[in-house]
This record gives sequence, C-alpha cells and structure tokens, in this order.
Amino acid sequence: MRKSKLLYLTMQQILFLMYFLMSYFVYTIALKEGNEGVAIQFLGGKDDGFFYWEQVKNIVSGETAILTSIYPLIIGYVVKVTGIEDVYIIRLFNYIGFVGFVFISVWLIDLIFKLSSSQKAGDMNTERANSKTVLILSYMCYINLMMCATFSIYRDIWIMFFYAVSVLLSVIVVFVPKEGYAALILLIPSLWMLGELRFYAAGSFLITVILYYLYKKIKQVKRPFLIIGIFLILFIFYYTFLINYQIPYLKMSLGDALDYRNSALTNFSGGSQMFINLKQYFFGTFFVNYFHSYLGNSIGPLPWHINGFSTLFLFVIETGPMVLILRYLWIKRALLTAIHCYILLHAFVWFGMIGLSNDNIGTAARLRMIGWVLILIVFATIYSKVQSDKEKTVRLTVTNDKKEIKSTEKE
Repeated sequence: MRKSKLLYLTMQQILFLMYFLMSYFVYTIALKEGNEGVAIQFLGGKDDGFFYWEQVKNIVSGETAILTSIYPLIIGYVVKVTGIEDVYIIRLFNYIGFVGFVFISVWLIDLIFKLSSSQKAGDMNTERANSKTVLILSYMCYINLMMCATFSIYRDIWIMFFYAVSVLLSVIVVFVPKEGYAALILLIPSLWMLGELRFYAAGSFLITVILYYLYKKIKQVKRPFLIIGIFLILFIFYYTFLINYQIPYLKMSLGDALDYRNSALTNFSGGSQMFINLKQYFFGTFFVNYFHSYLGNSIGPLPWHINGFSTLFLFVIETGPMVLILRYLWIKRALLTAIHCYILLHAFVWFGMIGLSNDNIGTAARLRMIGWVLILIVFATIYSKVQSDKEKTVRLTVTNDKKEIKSTEKE
C-alpha cells in the first residue's frame, strides 16, 4: 500500500510541475512575440485570452469592460488587488485552479471508494491509490486539458473546477442524504459560480440531477418503456410547437440554440466545422442529425470529419483513446456502481448540451473536457479494480499451487 501511495504522490508532483513549467514556457514565448504573455498566436489568430486581457486592463483603469461571464471580472480584481498588472499573475491564478481541480478529482475517487467498496481496508487503500495514479497519468496524457490550462488564460479550468466540486457535493447529497445538509448548502454557491462562468454548464448539471431522479422513479414503474415513450412524445411536441419558447434560467429557447449553431455554418465557417444542420422541420431528420452531432462533439472528429493535419492529429490523440475507454467501460459495465452511473450521466448529458449548440470540432475538444474528466475518474476506479482482482487471482493461484505441492510431498 505504501508503494502505491508513494507512486501516486510522486506522479502528482510531476503533473503539477509539468503544467507549471508549460505555462511559464508559453508565457515567456508569448512575451517575446509581443503578446504580453497572453498566448502564442497560432496561424495568426487571437484567442479568447486576448479578449479577457483587454477587459482586465479596462477594469484596472476604471473603464467599461465587456463581461461575457464573471471570469473577466474575477481576474480583473485579481490584478487590481495584487497591484501586479502582468498576465503572469492570472496564469498563477489559473494554475491554482488546476491544482484545486486535481485535488477535487482525487477526493471524488476517495468518496467513490468510501461509499461503494466493501473490501478490507488494506486492499481498498491500495486500489484507491492505484486509481489516483491512473487518473494522474490520464491528465498527463490529455493534451487538450494541458493546452486549455497552460496555453492561454482561458476560463475553462475554473468551469471544470466548479463542475467537479458540484458533482462531489451532489454525490454526498444524493447518496448520503443524512449527511448531505452541509453539502447542499455548499452546492448552491458552487452552482451559482458555475452558472456565472458558463450558464448552460449549470443548466446541464440541474438537468442531470432531474433525469437521475426521474430514472429512479421510472425503474419502480411496471412499464418503464411506456413512460419513456411518453417522454419521447412530449419532446416531439416540444420540438414541433414550442421550439421558440424561452427557458427561464437559460434565457434562450431551443430554436435560439439551433440558430446560433447554424450561424457557425455560414458566418464563422472554418476547416473544422462538421456542417451538421439541426434546424429541421421534421423531427426524425433532427434526431438523426443530432445523433451525428452528439458523436462528433463527444468523441470527434469522426473519420469523415478529417480534412487536414489538425483534425487528423486530434483523431489520433483523442478519438482513438476515447473510443477504447468507452469500450472498456462497456465491457466492464457489471462493475459500475450507482455512483459511477450518476457521474457518467453528468458526462453524457453534458455531451448532449454541447451537441445542440456546437458544430466545430476544435471547440468541441475544449468544451467536452468537463464530460471526459468525469469519465476518466470512473475509468480510473474500474481499471484499478480489474487489475487488483487479477493480482488477487494470481496470488490465490500461486498459494493453492504451493499447498498442492506441499500436500504431494507429504504423501
């Protein structure tokens, strides 16, 4: 157990060092390029980080800032309070967010083992440490995660932090209701921050919780497929007649989301567009196209989306590994606990949300990280359990063989 824990702690520190050095390296190159340390300009374009930095300077100087979310305001006050008008202070702030995100991730693994495992303490601790090591290795290999955390001053790492915090607290509320009052109180500000950073992220979270409780109710009904059919009919009715109804919290309708998506096919069309039009008159056509979009946003680019080196590179480093991980979880689905399924539901609903609004492969790779870090947490726990069971089987076989040999020698 000590070796497993030492390995995990060592890999964790290497991960933190990797991300810190990468962020500093990008900062120094961006300074030399004359970009004030914000980001390296690939292909001559400016990313969201440049926009955020402009708003920070407006906040510091007392001018009017464009607040597309609460993030520019937060980093603006970080610069204002510290008195350090340098991008590097924002990079350090985001690095703290990444470190916090990693700790929340491993804390979620601890919670999964605490609520799901019935093993002996020694075996559980070893398996838990191995799970954390697998997760840390996954974060090391997740190129898009590293890019979003270090290549610029994006808000994504804080969105992932608050989504992970919200999932952690909700697991306590849902699965340990007697101890969930304090977690519920903390969940409210966490969800508020999540909504202020990206409003539909909080919407996805709330939809997932509602679907989870609906699923539990449906399981108790004698005819679950009838209930599912009714929900499908209701959605068809909504899509056909209420597509332009403004949803109160989201402050937009499904039609607005589809119109925004379609604008990318015309005004902002680029090489990494999937060119999937979801604004259809017939629900059946919408469903087929939406399924295509769902796959493209969750594991894309799909083979027919590859049209250059960037999409080919993304296909190799993400699509391939993602398909293998999902296949592995499907094969080992008998090992999934209720908590695993709850966490996975958050991931799959999130993919559904971005599948409605996004048509760009590059954007999808950044947006889907919320779902994939949750899948990686589940994968890490299942993989370590499978490996632990194999080791136990081998040890048991060796022990039995030794007993047979001794028995034979006595005879």
